[in-house]
Parts: sequence; C-alpha cells; structure tokens
Amino acid sequence: MENSKTKNKKFSKQEAITSLVLSLAVLLLLNVVAAFFYLRFDLTAEKRYSLSTSTKTLVNGLKDEVVIKVYLDGELPAGFVRLKDATKDILNEMRAINRADIQFQFQDPLEGKSEAEKKDILDELRKQGLTGTNLTTQGKDASTQRIIVPGAIVHYAGQSFPVQLLENQAGFSPQEILNNSIVQLEYKFANAIKKLSQYRQPRVAFLQGNGELSRFDMADILNTLIAQRYQVQEINIDSTFGIPSRFDAIVIAKPRMAFDEKQKYKIDQYIMRGGNVLWLVDKTTADMDSLKESLTGQFVVDRELNLDDQLFKYGVRINDDLVQDINLSGAIPLVIGNLGNSPQTQLFPWFYSPYLISQNNHAINRNLDPVAAQFASSIDTVKSPGVHKTILLNTTDNSKALRTPTRVNFSLVGERPDPRYFTQKNLPIAVLLEGNFQSVFKNRLAPEFLAVNDSLEDLKFVAEGKAAKQIVIADGDIIRNEKRNDESAYPLGYQPYTRQTLANKDFILNCIEYLTDNAGLLETRNKEVKLRLLDATKVSESKTEIQLINVVLPIVLTILGGLAFGYWRKKRYAK
Repeated sequence: MENSKTKNKKFSKQEAITSLVLSLAVLLLLNVVAAFFYLRFDLTAEKRYSLSTSTKTLVNGLKDEVVIKVYLDGELPAGFVRLKDATKDILNEMRAINRADIQFQFQDPLEGKSEAEKKDILDELRKQGLTGTNLTTQGKDASTQRIIVPGAIVHYAGQSFPVQLLENQAGFSPQEILNNSIVQLEYKFANAIKKLSQYRQPRVAFLQGNGELSRFDMADILNTLIAQRYQVQEINIDSTFGIPSRFDAIVIAKPRMAFDEKQKYKIDQYIMRGGNVLWLVDKTTADMDSLKESLTGQFVVDRELNLDDQLFKYGVRINDDLVQDINLSGAIPLVIGNLGNSPQTQLFPWFYSPYLISQNNHAINRNLDPVAAQFASSIDTVKSPGVHKTILLNTTDNSKALRTPTRVNFSLVGERPDPRYFTQKNLPIAVLLEGNFQSVFKNRLAPEFLAVNDSLEDLKFVAEGKAAKQIVIADGDIIRNEKRNDESAYPLGYQPYTRQTLANKDFILNCIEYLTDNAGLLETRNKEVKLRLLDATKVSESKTEIQLINVVLPIVLTILGGLAFGYWRKKRYAK
C-alpha cells in the first residue's frame, strides 16, 4: 500500500514536470512563430487598426524598399506617446503586408546634440518639409522647454517625401487635434509612398485665355503641387483643337472674360472623355481692389461669363448674389483717425469674406479648418440624371445672400448687424459632382459640323460622357494667395490683416488629389476615430474609488488566485 502511494507521488511529479516542459515548449514555439508573423485582430468599432484595400494594394505592389525615419522618440508627454504608438501600429500593419519592402525606425534627431547642432538639424529638416514644435513640460519646481519634430521622412528609390504627423488645426482642443492626427496617419504614409513609387505623375493643366488668375496669383499652390510631384502646366484654350486627354484634371481659376461657344465645346468634350475639372468661378464683378479705389463703393452686377447653361447641364446653378455671414468671417482695416501725420487703422468684421465650413461628409473636407472666401456666391443643385452631388463647403447658420445688381461699400462696416436679416442657413459654396455627364451641346450642333468633326477620331463628338468628376466653387479667390509688398507670395490661406492661416491650401490640394486619384487613397481620410473622453466631474467625485478598483483590486485578485491555486495543488498531490 505504501509502495503504491510512493509510485503515485513519483508519477504525479513526472506528470507535472512533463506538463511544465510541454507548456514551455509550446510558449517557445509560439514566440518563434510570432517573430515571423505579425498577427492582429481589430475589434474596434471604427476598424481603426485596419488598412484600407487601396493601401494594401499599394504596399503589396512595391518594387523597391521603403525606409521610413520617424523623428518621434525619447521622453514624450502622454499625448505624443499615443501619437508615436499609433504611428508604430500603422507602420507595423504595412510591414505585415510586405515585410521585405517596408522598414522603419524611430529616433530623436536632437538627442545629445549641442544648441548649434540642433539649429543645423532643424534647418535641414525644415528644408526637407518638416517643422519643429515647442514642447513645454511642467516639473515640480519649474517648467522646461524643448523642441520636438513630430514628423517622418519616407525614402524610396533615392527619393524622399516628408510626412507631418501632427495636424495644425486652429479652434480644436488638444485631444481633438491629436485624434485627428492619428486618424490621418494611414492616408499620410500611403500618400507619401504613392507619390514616390508611382511610375507616372498626375498631370494638371491650368487653363488660360479668359482672364484667369496668373501664376503669380497662384504661386503658392503651384509650387506646392510641384513639390507634391504633380506635373503642372498652363495651356491657352485657344491654342489647341481640344484639351488633351493626357491631363488628369484641369483647373479654371477665376475667369474674368466670357467664354465663347468654341471654348465651351473644348471643355465639354474633355469632360465627356472622362476628364475632371476644378471650377473656381466669380459669378459677380465684385472686387476688393475696385472697391478700395472708389469713394462711393462698387456697383456689382453679373460677370456674364456665359457658363450658366453649361454648369446647369452638369448639375449646378451659381446664383446672382453675394453671400454674407455674421458668424464667421474675415476682417479689414479701415482708417478711424490720425495721430499726427500717421493714419490710425482698426480691424472691422467684413461679412463679404465668409469663412466657409464643412459638414465633414467627404474625404475632401474631413477635419478641415474653415476656408476663407471673398465675394462668394451661393450654389443651387439641379436635377441631372446619373450625377451624384455632395456639398463640400457652406456658410454658417447666420447668413444672407444679397441679390445682384447691388452696391457694395464700406459705409456699414463697424455697425452691429441685425441678426433678423441673416437667417439663411448653410448656403452651399462648393459642390462635388460625380457621374456620367451629358454634353451641353447634345442636339445643338449642325449636321455639317458633326460630319466634319466625326471624320477625325480624336475630335469625334461625344454626347454621353464617361465617368468623370467636377468640383464647382462659386468663388475664384479661394485659390488666390495674398502677396507681400515685394510681390512675393504669402502661403495660400494666410490672412495678412488677422495673421491667421486658414485651410484654403489643404482644401484645394484635397480637391486636386481627389480629381486625379484613381487608386482611391484619399478615401482613407474618411476613417473616423471617436473620442471617448472620461467625464471629468465623475472622475473627480469618484477618484479614490476608481484608484482602488484599478490599482488595489487586481493585486487582491492575484493574491486570492495564488492562494486558491496553492490550496488546490496541495489538496491534489496530498492524495
């Protein structure tokens, strides 16, 4: 009987040792497998850790190695640690798809450097497209300041492209800015890889011939597009038989002379063949330079560009009005007196310069700051079969559309507006049109013209168009940059009087990106991560209880679990 108990004890010990060895072997095997495979299950409601199909296709199709240097490392506040972790998650997801061609590293470029070396490094990074951020850390006795560079440089085939990780958004809380920055990470990295790896750069033509803005008026957006690896070209609409289909998109920026039927036909047929258009149209003659030069103001009428029938056929009507907004608008300086021989000026709200907002309803306008306009008109959408319409920009809830002809002057500037007259809400200023458009010249052309035209394959008349995209903006100044006294360009969206930078550049870039993007990468901007913030009042009231639950309770449960396991083990092997 005693020998039997001894044998049982030996057998139990051998069984325990065997079980332990097997468990360790399984754990070791799992670790080895995990080293070669990056496995992850995205259980979040928004699928925040899942890459889009377009991003996966892009990463899978790489022909060379992508090396990404992320300059976000070292001791960081909690918010930047979260941004760093989110960046690492996105890059790990990309590397899981193509381990051979996606490499990345995190580093603090300023760590251990002297002040002179830091200045040189920051200057070099600035040249590459990254800007530093001043970071203030509050210690026990005093606060300390340091500069960090929340950005990355993507390298591919001997080229590089900057990625600014932190969004710069006025009017948003730090939590919202951080959240929006994390949301845009996939798009920013995918876009950078696409710019570097695409075999063909998107081609964008800026039309001339009808008094459009000059390259000096659009210097900042043109330079930015070139830096973003677009092929940009100006073409005179009268110097060609038709607008070449090799252009992925054309931009018509603030024309001031009427279009004749021949010019309209060229634009129409470009669209019918699948071409995409960004229209920036001033419907009225209102102009700030003319207004400043007149003592009695400017009499504003329809500019008569002869585009009404064409835009109507495509699905929109730009109204004969001027939009005012008393909730969100720019400011202008006016002389209020003299101090000695020097005029004294003061800034006053200028309701004819509305700051346009979006409903965050599309990849183009998601998470954008307001966009500055000047003498904008409202847009109505009209019935057009096969064309989908999306409002991209609109005014606020306290707006008014002033019908033209009318006189505009500075006489009412400085007076408090009566809200009873500003009751129109969300007046559309920018509209996206997508679908198969019908030609405005359908059933309008003479048989003789069609016979000659159809004999030339490249010029054959098309009445029902291929799928195309158009964006109609009822203000030409949205793409125009202000200029300094030396005629150099301010950044697009910068307001010299208020020293604000609005989102004009981001909006125009997103428009052109969407019009030329066949891969659908811009759609990744639609990703949304909801902020689930703690209730500050409840946290304050239940601080001790929360701390006990989160700190003490896990320790108590661990101890109880250990005691229970020890009791069970002792009882089992005592038999």
